[in-house]
Amino acid sequence: MLITNKKNIPLYVFIAGLVTELYYIAFLIFSNKDIPLYMFIYLETFLIMMLSFYFVKNLREKSEENEKKTKQNIFLKIFSRFTKIENQEILKLPIVIIGFGLIFRLTLFPAVPTTSDDVYRYLWEGKILAEGHNPFTTAPNDSTLIYLRDGNYYKVTFKDIPAIYPPFSQTVFTLGYFIKKNSVTALKLLYLICEIITLLFLLKLLHLKKKNLNYIILYSWLPLSIMEYFINAHLDPIGIMFMVMFIYFSEKDKHIFSAVSFSFAVLSKLYPVILFPIIIKKFGLKKSFVFLLLSVLLITTIYLPFLNWNLSVFSALTNYLANWEFNGSIYNLLKYNLNDGNLSKVICASAFIISIGIISIYYKDFTKAAYGIFISLIVFSVTLYPWYLGWIAAINPMFAFYSVTSLLFSINLTNFTPLAPVWKEYLMVLLIQYIPFFILLIMDIFWLRNNKEKESKEIISVNF
Repeated sequence: MLITNKKNIPLYVFIAGLVTELYYIAFLIFSNKDIPLYMFIYLETFLIMMLSFYFVKNLREKSEENEKKTKQNIFLKIFSRFTKIENQEILKLPIVIIGFGLIFRLTLFPAVPTTSDDVYRYLWEGKILAEGHNPFTTAPNDSTLIYLRDGNYYKVTFKDIPAIYPPFSQTVFTLGYFIKKNSVTALKLLYLICEIITLLFLLKLLHLKKKNLNYIILYSWLPLSIMEYFINAHLDPIGIMFMVMFIYFSEKDKHIFSAVSFSFAVLSKLYPVILFPIIIKKFGLKKSFVFLLLSVLLITTIYLPFLNWNLSVFSALTNYLANWEFNGSIYNLLKYNLNDGNLSKVICASAFIISIGIISIYYKDFTKAAYGIFISLIVFSVTLYPWYLGWIAAINPMFAFYSVTSLLFSINLTNFTPLAPVWKEYLMVLLIQYIPFFILLIMDIFWLRNNKEKESKEIISVNF
């Protein structure tokens, strides 16, 4: 055994954090858009995270008596008040884990986008919005924007397509432009603020649901959320923050705060719309109506300045839904057998809607229902880039499904695609990702059911 004494585990976590930091520093030193190095660093840091998780997951909370004997710390006291977690002793290791997670993100601020150039579109859209142009109706190659073209403009892909990302994300891009023009680092600074809030609310959610707080390592140290958002600078941390807040406030039955968080999550990226059906059962008809009304008012009000009469503001979105496809599981299987991409999309969309309906009707745990819907999205998705998984990764510490964790690991292999001379998906990469995922998903579901039955038996035996 590597570690026999549980007292040594915090020391191990500290050493693991330092080793992980060295890997990220090495990436900064040796990488210049080096995709193989990116994949190697992802692999190594993921393995360190999982080994660390293996040790911290079995650490139990100390008793209240031990808590009283613990020397009081002013920082712990402040953190305890903010998170509303009274037992300061159980906060010590999660604070170390979160601290290292933030250091990893800060370290990668100078990193150059490596596997994706999407961030240059964010910079462009923030710039033209700051200059008074509507990014939803004015494509990058529009002749009226010639005077704004700079070095970043030539790195923008799909120049004939206007903005697809919703208004609040556009606002963040513009804020980044005002902090420092054409700066990826300015956007990363805003993402870091979002990630701090995400981690704090995730910790509060873990405590609320009586989960082991150390499980936060599965997001705090996850190389996907660190490298995709702080090397490639994808925008997802904005919406993920609001989604975690939305789930937390929903679990607390605060439907007004929940509606506001939900609205801004949708206004950051449209994904969270899929979670709306589970709201009705959670809050009941009356509160759900207030939730819906407030959400519609907020979303419409913020979209309103960008809208035009023919609704071409949504043209890029419809174009994306109609034409984009990458790394789908069931979709690729159907497309191969039916030889019809459009029919396969209809089948996947229908199956996904049915799965949302079933979950919304029969769920008993709200957070678990949200997790289930995101798993359904993975299963029936037509397009699944690595950074899309950040949304379910933020909920994964609540349940730590082997299937989801395995996909968070193996999706790194999709980075072979941009290495090819032309854009190409590899069958072997799809098989390596999805065969373990589906096998482990079946095991996870059975494990979850067995746990429920065990808990029910324990409750019955206690009552008798």
